[in-house]
Amino acid sequence: MKRILSVLFLGFLFVCRSQELDLAKKYSGYINETDLKKNLSIIASDDYLGRETGKQGQKMTAEFLTAYFKKLGCDYAPGMSGYEQYFNVIESTPGGTMSLNGSTLNFKTDFIYYACKLKTTLKNIPVYSTDQLSAIGEDSCYVIHMLRGMEIRKEISALKKELPKQVKGIILVSDQYDSLYDYLEHYVTTKTMYLADQKKKEEFPVLFVKKSSLNPLKKNSNGFLMGEGKVIQFSKPVFILDAGLNIQEEKLVSSNVLAYIEGNDPVLSKEVVIISAHYDHIGIDNGLVFNGADDDGTGTVALLELAEAFMEAKKNGQGPKRSILIMPISGEEKGLLGSDYYSSHPVIPLENTVADLNIDMIGRNDIAHEKDTNYIYIIGSNMLSDELHEVNEKANEQYTHLKLDYKFNSLSDPNQFYYRSDHYNFAKFNIPVIFYFSGVHEDYHQATDDVEKIIFSKVERVARLVFFTAWELTNASKRITVNH
Repeated sequence: MKRILSVLFLGFLFVCRSQELDLAKKYSGYINETDLKKNLSIIASDDYLGRETGKQGQKMTAEFLTAYFKKLGCDYAPGMSGYEQYFNVIESTPGGTMSLNGSTLNFKTDFIYYACKLKTTLKNIPVYSTDQLSAIGEDSCYVIHMLRGMEIRKEISALKKELPKQVKGIILVSDQYDSLYDYLEHYVTTKTMYLADQKKKEEFPVLFVKKSSLNPLKKNSNGFLMGEGKVIQFSKPVFILDAGLNIQEEKLVSSNVLAYIEGNDPVLSKEVVIISAHYDHIGIDNGLVFNGADDDGTGTVALLELAEAFMEAKKNGQGPKRSILIMPISGEEKGLLGSDYYSSHPVIPLENTVADLNIDMIGRNDIAHEKDTNYIYIIGSNMLSDELHEVNEKANEQYTHLKLDYKFNSLSDPNQFYYRSDHYNFAKFNIPVIFYFSGVHEDYHQATDDVEKIIFSKVERVARLVFFTAWELTNASKRITVNH
C-alpha cells in the first residue's frame, strides 16, 4: 500500500512540475523578436538623443517606459505614487595636468584620477616608492606603487593600511592601463557624475599612470623599479610631482523607472526578484548621437517584454508567487548611479530582495564568438549563491539551450565586468546576482552602435532565459540561500 501511495505521490509531483513547465513556456512566448525590434527602433533612434543621464533624451525614454508599463497594467512599487524614482546628480567635467620630474603627462592618455577635490594643486611634492616607506620623513608626500594585478580595490585597501600619515595620495602604475581605463571610465570620461546626496569622496586622491608613459623618466627616477632590477636610493624620493587637477560641476535630475508586479502568495509576495537593465547611454558628442542600441537598448527592451510576459500570467491568475520589480535604471554610464541610489533608498527592503537579474548588452556577438550567436556570458551567478547558479543552469538546460560562457566570471578578470554594471550595487549588499552579457564589440561606446546591427533572435533567447530563471525564483517554495 505504501509503495502504491509513493508512486501516486511521485506521479502527482511529475504532473504538477509538467504543468509548471508548460506555463513557463506559454508565457515566455510573449517575448518575441518583433516587439523587441519595434521598441528598440524607438528608444535607440536619433530622436532620443543618446539617452544621456539627466538630459532630455533620458527623460524622453523614461516617459516612453512609464507609458509602456502603464499600458501593461503594472503597479507602482510600494510607497510610490508613480513609476519614476528620482535622484539628483552632479555632472562634473574633470581635467588637468600632471608632471613627474618636470616631464609632462597627458590627461587620459597617460594618467587618470579619482577621489580628488574639485581643485587640487600639487607643487614640488616628493614621491616615494612603496619600497621606501621607512625612508619617508615628516613632510607630506605621495607614494608610487606598481599594480600587481586587476583587483584594484583590494590592492589599494591593503596598501593604505601600510602607509604612514604623511602620505596624502597614491600614484598607481599599470602595464594594463587600457583595460584599467575601461574599468574606470565612469569616473574619468570627459563628463562624469556622482549622486548629489552622497558626499563625494575626496579624502585620498588616487592617480593612475600608464607604465610606458614613464619610459622617458627611467634614467631620472632614482632607481624606481621598472622591471630592470635597479636598487632604489632609499634616502631620496623617486620623483617630484606637480599637478593641477580641476573639476567643473552642474546639478541635474535623473530617475530609475520601477514597474511592480505583485506576487499572488500572501506570504511569499513580500519577497521580490529584481530584473534590471540600464536605459541611459552616452548622449551626443561632437554632433554625433550615440544611440546605444546594444548598450543597453537591448536590455531595456528585454525588460518591456519580460514585464508583458509576467503581466499576462498575472492577468490569467497564473502569476508568480513572489513579487517582481522590473527596473530600467539610469546613470549606469556615469558610474552605476541609479542602482547605487536604489540600493541606498530601496522601496522594498533589501533583506526581502531574493536576487537581481541584470541585463546589459545582449544583442551582438563579440570577437570570441564571431560566428556563433547561441551564447551568453554569465557573470556573478555563483559569487554569492550556488543555488542561483544552479537555477540558471537548469533553466537553460530545460528551455533555451544557450552556451553559457563563464570566461569573465572572476573577481580577478582583467576587464572587471563583475564591478561594471548595475548588479554590483546589489551584490555589495550580499544579494545574489546574475549579469547577462554578450561581450564587447567594435561599436561599444561608438556612434555606430545602431539598431540595424542587433541580432534580435539572440535578444529573444537571452530574455527568455532571464524569464525562465525569474519564473523559478519567484515560484519556488523555498528562497535561494546565500553562500557562507
